[in-house]
Amino acid sequence: MKFKILLSFTLCFLLKSAFAQTQDSLQRENFQNKGIPIPIEIFVGNKAFAFQLIVSKQFSPKSRFGFFNVTNFTGDYKTTNQTSDFFSQSLLTAEIWKGISLTAGLSAIGSSNTSTTVRPTAGLQYLFANRDFVVVILPRFDLTQTYNFETFAVFEYKPMLSKNWGIYSRLQGLYNYNTKLKFHEISSIYLRVGLSYKNVQFGLGSNLDFYGPDYNSTSNFGLFIKTDLF
Repeated sequence: MKFKILLSFTLCFLLKSAFAQTQDSLQRENFQNKGIPIPIEIFVGNKAFAFQLIVSKQFSPKSRFGFFNVTNFTGDYKTTNQTSDFFSQSLLTAEIWKGISLTAGLSAIGSSNTSTTVRPTAGLQYLFANRDFVVVILPRFDLTQTYNFETFAVFEYKPMLSKNWGIYSRLQGLYNYNTKLKFHEISSIYLRVGLSYKNVQFGLGSNLDFYGPDYNSTSNFGLFIKTDLF
């Protein structure tokens, strides 16, 4: 009798473990089949409104070649003499080893106070993504004019608390250096902390931007809402 009880308990434990492993494998497979999501974010701060879009896709599931774009727009709430900033990078990528890719394309940057400049650029990309983590690191050089060196990086941590709810956090940074004139042009630190529900994230955020060789700064604190499109 004791043996039958022990055998039944053992079989139930093994079946439960196998089911959990299968479910976890299916979750990982579903994430891989869906691919890396396209995050779209709206940030409403005390001083300005911001929009961000990041696209990172391969041309086909098994292709080494892909496309990367990051576009960011910020504008204040003034009805007259409104100020705004814009930057966008559109790059072709070619993976050379386990998430590391060569990149080449165009970089555009502009504001309400200056004209928009478009420059050819090239560099590297490191990309890692799974259910809980996303890491993007993108160092690059402009190939004309002032030959700016820039590094853009995103670190996301988004563990699940239940089937639909989870925690969302992100640290995003940018550093741009003018190598011809040898001074810092622009940099930024963006922080996000909140919750996620299915493919929607929301919570508190801050945007800190630094300009020029003296690192003159502006801060913007507020609320964000973000969704991931597959």
